Amino acid sequence: MGKRQVRIFRRNLLEHQLELLQSPAVQVVLRSRVVLTGKLKGLDEKGAELQDLRFNFHTFPLEQVEEMIYDVEAPY
Repeated sequence: MGKRQVRIFRRNLLEHQLELLQSPAVQVVLRSRVVLTGKLKGLDEKGAELQDLRFNFHTFPLEQVEEMIYDVEAPY
């Protein structure tokens, strides 16, 4: 089985809130080109909260987010 990346840009984040919160790992690309990887713990119109792989929490407003990326398994 392979994997496919699903990219969700800033303007569509709240529409895909449920699938982002259920994903085991997401990558958050900030406008400053910093990439954070971990489990998304919260997402609303104010901002997002991410728990990284070292169990540290990061919070940031949605204006700083360029996109969020998560993987899904492809059936091939």
